[in-house]
Amino acid sequence: MKILSHIIAVLAGSLIVTGNLQAASQPVKAETQSFSLKTGASRIIYRPGSAGASLSVANPQSFPMLVQSQVLMENQTDAAPFVVTPPLFRLDAQQQNRLRVVSTGNVAQGDRESLYWLCMTGIPPSVDQEWSRERMKQSEAKVLVQVRVKSCIKLLVRPAALKGSVTEAAASLTWQRQGNQLRAHNATPYYANLKKIAVGNQPMNTPGFIAPFSSKTFPLMPGASGDVRWAVITDNGGESREYRASLK
Repeated sequence: MKILSHIIAVLAGSLIVTGNLQAASQPVKAETQSFSLKTGASRIIYRPGSAGASLSVANPQSFPMLVQSQVLMENQTDAAPFVVTPPLFRLDAQQQNRLRVVSTGNVAQGDRESLYWLCMTGIPPSVDQEWSRERMKQSEAKVLVQVRVKSCIKLLVRPAALKGSVTEAAASLTWQRQGNQLRAHNATPYYANLKKIAVGNQPMNTPGFIAPFSSKTFPLMPGASGDVRWAVITDNGGESREYRASLK
């Protein structure tokens, strides 16, 4: 029997091709494995001075994988002063584990929240590892496409001295029309993680977030008029009630 092994890993928008291509005397079947993870929360609220924060990570696939984790700065490129344990581990099929995140430096601004990203990558085994070779013991030739998947969730550092709450902050957002743009201003120390925005009956795509004490503009559809309606993502990952304000 001859096995056709072609492993493709997708990382940071590029393709990495490894493995050997061998001729097969029988029909070749293709199989794709996506090394994606599930997390127990969509965000982490980190309290400065605490013993750290934890997050459950689950492997929903029918095959094992390696999980590599790290915390990045807001730009999702530079390493942040946090340590994640365990930083690299094997996670078997249909199993879960817990990550613990602890700061190693000054990560808080005293008067506002700070944003970091906890990023986790599901990594396929190398072809020479025993648990990879077991999957190669097939009765037919096969093309195996393995895709590593990186997912990131928000890690919000929230100083204890901050007053109010995320939902109170959401209610205080102000909105202004500037030509063909909509300007939102956040005068609070909290990140406003927008779930949806609509002007009149026209919803707006991918609203994103508004940093503390800052503004953000959104393109307005031609003819958009009426009140602004919006909702934010709460600390537990749910959706807040809908807020409404007149467009100035």
